[in-house]
Amino acid sequence: MVRSSDYWAAGGLDGRFFAHNEEIDFCWRLRIQGRKVYCLPDSQVYHVGGGTLPKSNPMKTFLNFRNNLTMLYKCLPEQDLRHVMRWRWFLDYLAAWEMLLLKRNLGDFKAVYRARRAFSRWRSDFKADRKKIQDSRVADGSPERCSFSLLWQYYVKGRKTFSKLSNCGQ
Repeated sequence: MVRSSDYWAAGGLDGRFFAHNEEIDFCWRLRIQGRKVYCLPDSQVYHVGGGTLPKSNPMKTFLNFRNNLTMLYKCLPEQDLRHVMRWRWFLDYLAAWEMLLLKRNLGDFKAVYRARRAFSRWRSDFKADRKKIQDSRVADGSPERCSFSLLWQYYVKGRKTFSKLSNCGQ
């Protein structure tokens, strides 16, 4: 649930994402504006997960990578943007090659490359959004932001569950 005034002040869900990461992007923009986002672990939510695309569909991989890069570009503070994007470049290609060589998944391998190209092409479309989001920033950080790369933890360290991470957002 979200107050309608907060929804509109944060710009709502970004329809350009189509699917994947739009809710994370929205919550991050709320946090940038100083709003609180809560998790109620005792609540029950019924969600038809993966209803848009099945997990094995390369389009899902494409949207996840492209939209996540876009979200980072829009929401990261200026002092972190270059560093994080450099690491993401390396880790995205590491993930792609892992998909190809270890999982023998050519479709996802190509999807990562397509996502990187698509992000490069449409990044400039988000320049005004980035400025507006950064101008609305009331705090430099988010307490839930990890000080390490989840991709590095997943692919290199083999930590596949949240409980295996140390102090991320706690």
